[in-house]
Amino acid sequence: MASKRKNSLVANINRRKRAGKSRPKSRSTVSKESYRQMQKSWPKSGTKKAAKKQAAKKK
Repeated sequence: MASKRKNSLVANINRRKRAGKSRPKSRSTVSKESYRQMQKSWPKSGTKKAAKKQAAKKK
Protein backbone atom coordinates (compact mmCIF):
# COMPACT_ATOMS: atom_id res chain seq x y z
CA MET A 1 0.00 0.00 0.00
CA ALA A 2 1.39 3.39 -0.93
CA SER A 3 1.95 5.81 1.91
CA LYS A 4 -0.06 9.01 1.75
CA ARG A 5 2.07 12.15 1.99
CA LYS A 6 0.90 15.19 3.86
CA ASN A 7 0.09 17.95 1.40
CA SER A 8 1.27 21.00 3.26
CA LEU A 9 2.52 24.41 2.27
CA VAL A 10 6.03 23.56 3.47
CA ALA A 11 6.07 20.32 1.45
CA ASN A 12 5.00 22.24 -1.67
CA ILE A 13 7.68 24.89 -1.12
CA ASN A 14 10.37 22.22 -0.75
CA ARG A 15 9.09 20.26 -3.78
CA ARG A 16 9.31 23.36 -5.97
CA LYS A 17 12.77 24.14 -4.59
CA ARG A 18 14.06 20.65 -5.49
CA ALA A 19 12.53 20.96 -8.97
CA GLY A 20 14.33 24.25 -9.51
CA LYS A 21 11.10 26.22 -9.93
CA SER A 22 11.70 28.72 -7.17
CA ARG A 23 10.16 32.16 -7.50
CA PRO A 24 12.17 35.33 -7.00
CA LYS A 25 11.55 37.12 -3.71
CA SER A 26 9.62 39.82 -5.53
CA ARG A 27 7.05 37.22 -6.65
CA SER A 28 6.91 35.25 -3.42
CA THR A 29 3.50 33.98 -2.33
CA VAL A 30 4.41 33.51 1.35
CA SER A 31 5.08 36.55 3.48
CA LYS A 32 8.15 36.70 5.69
CA GLU A 33 5.96 36.81 8.78
CA SER A 34 3.99 33.71 7.73
CA TYR A 35 7.18 31.77 7.02
CA ARG A 36 8.59 32.78 10.42
CA GLN A 37 5.43 31.47 12.11
CA MET A 38 5.80 28.15 10.27
CA GLN A 39 9.42 27.85 11.39
CA LYS A 40 8.39 28.15 15.04
CA SER A 41 6.36 24.95 14.77
CA TRP A 42 9.15 22.91 13.12
CA PRO A 43 10.94 20.38 15.35
CA LYS A 44 14.16 21.49 16.99
CA SER A 45 16.05 18.26 16.16
CA GLY A 46 19.38 19.99 15.60
CA THR A 47 19.63 21.14 19.20
CA LYS A 48 19.06 17.62 20.56
CA LYS A 49 21.79 16.21 18.32
CA ALA A 50 24.23 18.88 19.44
CA ALA A 51 23.43 18.15 23.10
CA LYS A 52 24.06 14.43 22.59
CA LYS A 53 27.44 15.14 20.99
CA GLN A 54 28.45 17.39 23.91
CA ALA A 55 27.41 14.70 26.42
CA ALA A 56 29.39 12.05 24.51
CA LYS A 57 32.52 14.23 24.52
CA LYS A 58 32.36 14.72 28.30
CA LYS A 59 32.31 10.94 28.97
